[in-house]
Amino acid sequence: MQRSGVLDGVGDVRKLSLSAIPTREAHGTAVMVEPRYFDRVYKINPYMEGSIDRDRARTQWEHLRETLESCADDVRVLDPRETQELVDDVTAPLASNRPDMVFVANHALPTPTGEGFVLARMATDERAGEPRHFAAWARRQGYDVATAPAATFEGMGDALWHPGRELLWGGYGVRSEREAYDELVDRLDVPLISLELTSEYYYHLDVSLAPLSESTALVQPEAFTDDALAKIAAVFETVLEAPPAESTAALAVNLEVFDGSVVLGTEAPETTQLLEGAGFDVVTVDTGEFQKAGGSVCCLTLTAGTPS
Repeated sequence: MQRSGVLDGVGDVRKLSLSAIPTREAHGTAVMVEPRYFDRVYKINPYMEGSIDRDRARTQWEHLRETLESCADDVRVLDPRETQELVDDVTAPLASNRPDMVFVANHALPTPTGEGFVLARMATDERAGEPRHFAAWARRQGYDVATAPAATFEGMGDALWHPGRELLWGGYGVRSEREAYDELVDRLDVPLISLELTSEYYYHLDVSLAPLSESTALVQPEAFTDDALAKIAAVFETVLEAPPAESTAALAVNLEVFDGSVVLGTEAPETTQLLEGAGFDVVTVDTGEFQKAGGSVCCLTLTAGTPS
C-alpha cells in the first residue's frame, strides 16, 4: 500500500506505483447549486468581464443539469434560499449576497468514499461565506462534514481525485496554499501529488488539469511549472495537451467525466477532436454566461458519493 503524504519531488512521483494505491469507486453523484443569485458584481479573476444575462444563464444551467442527469448516477441540487435558515451564525453573509455560490466545486473536497466532505477555506473575501452554506446543506443531506484546513484551500477547484485510486492531485500557488495539503493528507490518509500553478489565467487546478481515466489526462501546459508537468507525465501514460486558445476562451479543461463520457462546456473543436481520438464520448453544453465569471462544467459540479 502506498504511504500517505505529500509528494513534492519529481523523483518521488516517478517511484509511485498506482497499483500499490487502494482502489476507489467513482463518485457518481453530481451536486449543483441553483443559480438563483448568480451574477458578476466584482472581479477576482481575469475572466470576469461583461454583464451576465441571467435568463440565459438559467437556461444553460438547466441544460447542464439535464445532461448530468443522463450520465451521472444521481444529481442533487442545493437551493440557496433554503440554506440561510440552516446556517448557525445569523450574522453570516446572506446567500443572496453570494453571486458565485453556483460554482460548487470550490466549496469542499469529497472523502475517498464520497460519503463526506472536507470544507474549503476560500482565498477571497468575496467568496468566504459560501462553504458555510454548503456545509449546512450537506449535513441535512446526510453527509459527514469536516472543518476546513487551517491554510487556504479551495476544495475541488484545486484538489482532484485520480480516477479509480485513493490518490489526490493538489494545485497550489494562486489560490490554495501548499500547507493545506499536509493537513489534508493526514486527515484522509492518502498520498497527494502537489502541482504548482503559475498563471492567473489558470488559478485553479480544475481549469488546468482534467484526469480523464486512470491512464489519460488533459492538461494545459502553460498553467504549470516544468516540475509539475514532469509529475503529471510520470503518472499518466497519455497526456493530451489542450490548445491554449480553447483553454482560455472556452475553459476547455474545466470538464467532467462520468462513465467514459466527457461533458464539455461550449464548442471547443480541437479539444473535442483530441478527446474523441483518445476514445472518449464528448457531450457539449453551453456554459458561456458562467465563463464570464471564470467557471464552466467542472466548477458548476461537485462530484460525491451517496451518504451512508
